[in-house]
Amino acid sequence: MLNFTKLLLLAGFISWWSPTLQAQENLEMDLDACIQYALDNHINIKNAKLDEYSADGRVKEILASGLPQVNISADLQYFLELPTQILPGSFSPQQDIVFIDGKPYPLTALDPETFQPLPGEPIEAQFGQPWQSTAGASLSQLVFDGTYFLGVKAAKSFVTVSQLDTKRTKEETAFNVTKAYYQALVISERLNQLDANINRLEKLFNETSVLNKEGFVERIDVDRLTINLNNLKLEKDKLERLGKTSLNLLKFQMGMELGNDLVLTDDVNSFTKQPYSEITDRKFDPENRTEFRQLVLGTELQRLQLKSVQVGYYPSLFLFGSYQFNAQRDEFDFFDSNQRWFPISVVGLQLNVPVFDGFRKKAQAQQSKVSIKKMENQQVFLRQSFRLEYENNKTNLQNAYTSLEAYEKNVELAKRVYDVANIKYKEGVGSSLEVNDAESQLKEAESNYLSGLLEYLLYQADYQKSMGDFSQYHEN
Repeated sequence: MLNFTKLLLLAGFISWWSPTLQAQENLEMDLDACIQYALDNHINIKNAKLDEYSADGRVKEILASGLPQVNISADLQYFLELPTQILPGSFSPQQDIVFIDGKPYPLTALDPETFQPLPGEPIEAQFGQPWQSTAGASLSQLVFDGTYFLGVKAAKSFVTVSQLDTKRTKEETAFNVTKAYYQALVISERLNQLDANINRLEKLFNETSVLNKEGFVERIDVDRLTINLNNLKLEKDKLERLGKTSLNLLKFQMGMELGNDLVLTDDVNSFTKQPYSEITDRKFDPENRTEFRQLVLGTELQRLQLKSVQVGYYPSLFLFGSYQFNAQRDEFDFFDSNQRWFPISVVGLQLNVPVFDGFRKKAQAQQSKVSIKKMENQQVFLRQSFRLEYENNKTNLQNAYTSLEAYEKNVELAKRVYDVANIKYKEGVGSSLEVNDAESQLKEAESNYLSGLLEYLLYQADYQKSMGDFSQYHEN
């Protein structure tokens, strides 16, 4: 009830903050229609479906990493300064000058012991052309990687997680709409009762005023009725504002524009036809709750994470290949068909064998095992929590049903008392004070009945949620 009070205040604030909203549609809806409208229009459900679409994209992304990867590349370079290479002196042996017939001739100097050429000074040389370009294509293909296959399986499970999130969002939305609908419907019924009370009291007031003018009753009797009538009208004014706030809350839970004119078509008494014994005569199973299935699936995902760490010790194998063309020019003439491009091609296999990672995988496995144990403990705790929630809601529903039956009998008794007092008053054997008291008791009995009815309906919604009954809206 506290959360609903907060939501009512929120809806009231929204209504006050948006005074210029004009009615856009006149809608007449029962509870099922309101829930269906929410399932089709609520932002949270739309976002949950978008998350499903995103999860499907995640699966495709992981699958793509196991398909052939083809790339085409090209580059063009101009060297402002060609790289300089230092060649050893053996490329330019020492030279001696020998004169034959007066003419100098170079002669390679030899080591007198090894008779090998003596190396000269290192040579600074620049190779290549200033204009260089490469164009080609490369392909790589995953052959084996244990983490890839587990990643695909985990990604598909993640899609299921997103689907469960959507289902839970639908359940929460249907639950919130149901409680807001009950709140608004009971307030509307209470307004109808107040109108009946006012009409009944106005009729008595008019009759008493006539009797007062004729001297049959005292003025104080008229005054008492005036006070009661004014109080009823004041209560109606307050309840009308609360009714508007409750409707705004319902529209908010439905994802509906606040400016729409919403009319509730259900009969409030139609929700009390099912006896308490029929409602609660069912077996409780916590696995019917979407929250529990989410936790179970989360535990399975954590186990996959552990396996992924463990298979990280296995080797991985990749196939790769590339085919390129290379050209070097002293000027920009790469499009000259008379100039050659030189092919470069390579194929191969790459095998990666993990040897030692500083115990990183061991630490990751340890963390995963701890997470799995915690989630298993959480499953036990969630079972206990759901059992407690079920038992509490069952007890609350039983108490509310018992109270509602008593309130219904009190209304019947109060009506009989009022009718008898009214008859006695008209026949002159009763007093207006007696009629006034009987009318007040009837009003209080009717008010208590509607309060008890609202309490019963809200506890019934809580009980249905604990049983997982709102899962019926998954397929909508």
